[in-house]
Amino acid sequence: MQPIFRFHVILVFFAAVFSSYSQESDSQKTSISKNLEDYFFLERENIHLQLDKSVFLSDEDIWFKGYVYHRKEEVPFFTTTNVYATLYDENGTKMQDQLLFSSMGSFSGKFKLGDSFKSGNYYIQVFTNWMNNFKEDESSIFEFSVINKNDKTVSIKSILDYSKINIEFYPEGGSIIQGIQNTVALKVSDCHGNPLPSIVGDIISPEGKSIQKVTLNKFGLGKFQIFGDSRTSKISFLVNDTKVEENLPFAMPNGLAIEINNFALKDKTIVKIRTNEKSVASFKSKKHYLVIHQDNKSTIFDIDFKNTLEQNITFSKDNLSEGVNTARIIDSDMKQLAERFIFKYPEESLNLDLRLLKKGKDSIHFSGNLNAINSSLSIAVVPEQSIATNQDYSIRASFLLNPYLTKNQANSNYYFEGISKAKEFELDLLLLTQSTGKYKWENIMTTPPKDNNVFDFGLTIKGTINQALSDRKKFRVKLFSLQSSISESAEINDKNEFYFNNMVLADSTWVNFTLTDDKNKPTVLKLYPQILNGRRIFNKPFKAEKKECALIEEKTEYETPSFVNGTIMLEDVEILAEKKKKLKYSNTLGNGNLRGHKVAENDQTDVLNFIRNNGFEVPTINGFSNTVEIYSRSITTINGARSTPVLFIDGLQQMSFDLLLNMRMNEVDEIYINAHAIVPSVNNNIGVIKIYMKKGGSSSPQKSNAVPYEIKNAFSKIEPFKNKLYASTENKGFQNFGLIHWIPNIYSHESKEFKFQIPNLGQKKVKLLIEGFSADGQLISEIRTISLE
Repeated sequence: MQPIFRFHVILVFFAAVFSSYSQESDSQKTSISKNLEDYFFLERENIHLQLDKSVFLSDEDIWFKGYVYHRKEEVPFFTTTNVYATLYDENGTKMQDQLLFSSMGSFSGKFKLGDSFKSGNYYIQVFTNWMNNFKEDESSIFEFSVINKNDKTVSIKSILDYSKINIEFYPEGGSIIQGIQNTVALKVSDCHGNPLPSIVGDIISPEGKSIQKVTLNKFGLGKFQIFGDSRTSKISFLVNDTKVEENLPFAMPNGLAIEINNFALKDKTIVKIRTNEKSVASFKSKKHYLVIHQDNKSTIFDIDFKNTLEQNITFSKDNLSEGVNTARIIDSDMKQLAERFIFKYPEESLNLDLRLLKKGKDSIHFSGNLNAINSSLSIAVVPEQSIATNQDYSIRASFLLNPYLTKNQANSNYYFEGISKAKEFELDLLLLTQSTGKYKWENIMTTPPKDNNVFDFGLTIKGTINQALSDRKKFRVKLFSLQSSISESAEINDKNEFYFNNMVLADSTWVNFTLTDDKNKPTVLKLYPQILNGRRIFNKPFKAEKKECALIEEKTEYETPSFVNGTIMLEDVEILAEKKKKLKYSNTLGNGNLRGHKVAENDQTDVLNFIRNNGFEVPTINGFSNTVEIYSRSITTINGARSTPVLFIDGLQQMSFDLLLNMRMNEVDEIYINAHAIVPSVNNNIGVIKIYMKKGGSSSPQKSNAVPYEIKNAFSKIEPFKNKLYASTENKGFQNFGLIHWIPNIYSHESKEFKFQIPNLGQKKVKLLIEGFSADGQLISEIRTISLE
């Protein structure tokens, strides 16, 4: 019976060990998952800009459309409102900045150039205050070029500089390991980082023999496999008739190598993990894991070297998220041993059916149909032969590729056009030549971000009252702006401060502050107001890359377009002194049946009192109410419901009467009123009030208790697109750098359809640069050449 007893003891012992080992493994996987979830718990925004083109003359404006993407949800970031944009020159000097209002995930605007912009490269950095919470730079940077109109010759691209050739190696997983097969990628570039395309090199063994050829693609990238040797091999290229050689990295005696194939099989990813005889004992002694993740979404696989030097793990691509995924090998001490990037192309994208509807003398009409509802698009239209467009940026790269890499990748749009197995291979090669990703494992394990910087929703106006108040609770500060149709009130805190939050005000808007007591009576107000978040400081501002080599420019004389100077000829105006002031708006449509009043300069009375004295009932406003009520004194309905008048201010019908609160007569130019006018409507309206404000506000602000204040550094005003007037649209200059049209805001809504038109400038063909996204996160980035004949 003793052998049987010993056998049972052994079984129990191994079961206990296995159970403990399994529990330890599960605990470590849980720890990895939790650290990823904690680090990426806070939402992250990505921003893409589409510029109307990428090469501008200094006489032009830069028009742009911005798209904000919710990375975790993979949809537009609907709640983002405050986006900051800063324009830098190539030395990193700030030229301009502005605050842009984003609505439902998009915004638009422009930067104005001028003679002070020298020929060269410039950069726009876009960010939000929320991005200041992260160690990583989550802002986006977009490069463009300017040609100063005084330059006869310009350079819009640099030429290859062979004074120094850079050969960089990227072993898959991080190191070449002795005694096993390794995959090594390489990148060959000139002194300025420009790729040396389509050249062939030789791998030279320690004995000096060529053992294999390596061919670079058109972006200067290539890869090869090599058996790790303690002796050093090298690679050799013939560049510009000069032999250039570089030693391969030293092969490490211990470690592991990985090889990932994500493009050979349609639905599968194959991961090979290798180690050597010297290292296998150390790998057997502890657990290792293959972690596949994008932000907080992760899948974790066990790695087991107990019976082999190589382990193959094959998994479904359903475990990958669309865009860049990170593969990491982590040991039981939570240390990273290898890192690699994998890309999964989106399964769905926005498809556009575009048709030319009608070609007229002055305009050309198009219709479009998308495969998704509620989409937002922008379209730039340039001549077919334009050299003013850049292939480095696309909305797909901005949202799916660049956010996970340490810097933007050149020619990124190439990888998303005509997707094929070859493109998948080339994009995988690009990812293989990244030395490290943006998100460091040590940061993920130790320092999850904190929300120390607020998520802005509009502007915050803070004011300090510079006077003593008997009882702060009996007073409120009221903010009024007829220009922006705003009437708000705020309490006063113990520090004599007040705040107006979530305000949407355009730059240079004038507002009035009024201090009122609990009987709604205005009193004298002394205050110091300020905008707290009109301009935010970004803690990772754009910095120009240091140039190690002298720039060699190939100055080319390009023909550039000429513009017509916009001049307006004014007729002679004879000014006669008026003996009597006349009503300016008496002949305006609809004013003939109204009684007009020219307001005296020194009239300090309340507008509501004037309305009350001219046939309307205006109930007294008590306490801190901001609601104004006006009723007709006539009752014309069976149930006795009270009729209300219609109110127009500067020709715009108002939906409420609240803007009249605290308005003074000296702010008004003319009032037209009729308390008995019948208004055809279903709203039981009787009476009409039309108010025309003085231009520039009250002529006697010193006599009013309202304190005027100009809002500076607020949201940039959205201007309608206005193209430059070209002297000719037929010459080579216009074909090179001209802009036919810019359409920043196209919406498909529920119908999936939209229409737009462009001016007919006599072009036989045009090029349309189309970008955008749908409400469910599908992306489009296309260049269409359209025949107009």
